Amino acid sequence: MSDWKEYTLEELCDFQNGFAFKNSDYVDSSENTNEVFRMGYINRGGGFKEDTTPVFVPKNYPKNLDKFILKPNDITIAMTDMKNSMALLGYCARISHNNRFVLNQRVGRIRVVRNDILNPIYLYYYLNSSKQIDYLRANANSGVQVNLSTDTIKKSILKIPSIEKQRKIANILFALDQKIELNSQINQILEQIAQALFKSWFVDFGPVRAKVQALSDGLSLEQAELAAMQAISGKTPEELTALSQTQPERYAELAETAKAFPCEMVEIDGVKVPKGWEYKSVGDFINVVDYVANGSFATLKENVTLLTEPDYAIYIRTTDFNSGFSKELRYVDKSAYDFLAKSVLIGNEVIISNVGDVGTVFRSPSWLGMPMTLGSNAIALKNYDIPHYLYLYFSSHKGQHDISSIVTGSAQLKFNKTNFRSLNVLMPNNTLLTKFEKFVLPIFGKIDINMAENLKLAEIRDLLLPRLLSGEIEND
Repeated sequence: MSDWKEYTLEELCDFQNGFAFKNSDYVDSSENTNEVFRMGYINRGGGFKEDTTPVFVPKNYPKNLDKFILKPNDITIAMTDMKNSMALLGYCARISHNNRFVLNQRVGRIRVVRNDILNPIYLYYYLNSSKQIDYLRANANSGVQVNLSTDTIKKSILKIPSIEKQRKIANILFALDQKIELNSQINQILEQIAQALFKSWFVDFGPVRAKVQALSDGLSLEQAELAAMQAISGKTPEELTALSQTQPERYAELAETAKAFPCEMVEIDGVKVPKGWEYKSVGDFINVVDYVANGSFATLKENVTLLTEPDYAIYIRTTDFNSGFSKELRYVDKSAYDFLAKSVLIGNEVIISNVGDVGTVFRSPSWLGMPMTLGSNAIALKNYDIPHYLYLYFSSHKGQHDISSIVTGSAQLKFNKTNFRSLNVLMPNNTLLTKFEKFVLPIFGKIDINMAENLKLAEIRDLLLPRLLSGEIEND
């Protein structure tokens, strides 16, 4: 390690605080706007993620914003957090987009200016290392809101090897992250496929309308079912004929699915829906649970202690989904797990945030390999016959609208599980629901495989990271 040298961050990098935009500055997105980079783009545990609620400012903003425009390989750092959560403070994201973003206040920008000494990707991993995060948080200004000062960041000590060694270390870690990103992109596509199928079957009623149209055109029931098969599969009559010859079992399954769709639309409360489908209260067919179902806040405090080191079971929080369950998890021991029996998770439950980021929908992981229990500020839907239907329903525009109808509060949005149980959901017949679950099961199965692989890759990366950055593992 004779070639390792120490520098302060400000010796090798330019640091820039973000600009204090006002809410009145925001405009609709267009080709003449820049996206405002806020802390919502920084993943818990480090890394870039898309903000679900982006805001924009005009490119011709009254003040010159050139120094706030982000460029590729810029590193952004979260400079503020709440003391009781500390989910983001100090973590960084690396920018790969040119001129897309303009930097918001309380987010810092770090730009390498001595590329002959410091590799930007190496720096990104260095800044997200546990050693650096611990240093920043230990030196943050304490209060209800915890803040990092510019000086604390700029005075950070970087102990780095030669530029060639940095490049090799960066390549190793970046390759792991690229595979994680690829798996994540595949999962996004797979979920979009599942969502499109859900929309076709249960929102647009495509197969039903195909049958109705065929019958209204004077075609036979057999021809109407063929039309439904086309709507379900996206295949032409000729392609379906070929399928019947090459994959008769798949063709037969498709035909049975088409038969499960009604041939008629009826009106219920002024809305046309497939005949035989009915509205049901959530509470009539779903077991809705939450953390506080296990007892009062006093008894929960007495019986449940959250642990930062691995123990018997994972305490599942909505924030854990953003990191792929690879960063800063919380655990409970066997005694607490037993006490929380009403909110135990086994996988494939639908989890919905009901405080703060209300209505965000997740699937409980089935790939963690250890017991799980639901954390606070969320509800879990337990119906293991139709978990994917429920997930896609409450993720859909209709499901989100249903949730929004029971949301209360102004300073902090929320809804309670009693009101959620009273929601009316349009339910197809059981045969069709079973067929749908069978259709989408391979899709979500592949998603789960990719998630499990990502967790393993993240574990490998996080195991290598401190050893590579400290010189414990040589990469020559």
